[in-house]
Amino acid sequence: MRSFGLILLAFVAGVMIMVAAFAWQGRAAREYGREALRAAQKSGLSAGVTYTVGCAELVKRPLPGGVQGCEVEVKDAGASAVVRVEGGRVFRVRP
Repeated sequence: MRSFGLILLAFVAGVMIMVAAFAWQGRAAREYGREALRAAQKSGLSAGVTYTVGCAELVKRPLPGGVQGCEVEVKDAGASAVVRVEGGRVFRVRP
């Protein structure tokens, strides 16, 4: 019975560690997206034009670990950042 309890405890701890890692990864990705949005707004958004800019061009630093891609989409003088992370997850960050 003690072995079963230890195996169950190890399984639950492993799941909790994975959830914490995914939460941390998502937070870092969203913060990077917000930083890119602020940089895009400082540089000035063109009204009436739709275009896409890479976040690394705006922020002037490489993507954080776990982030596979990031783009700022500008549409009608409004912007949002689309951040793709490992595992196929996508975050859309708006101001």
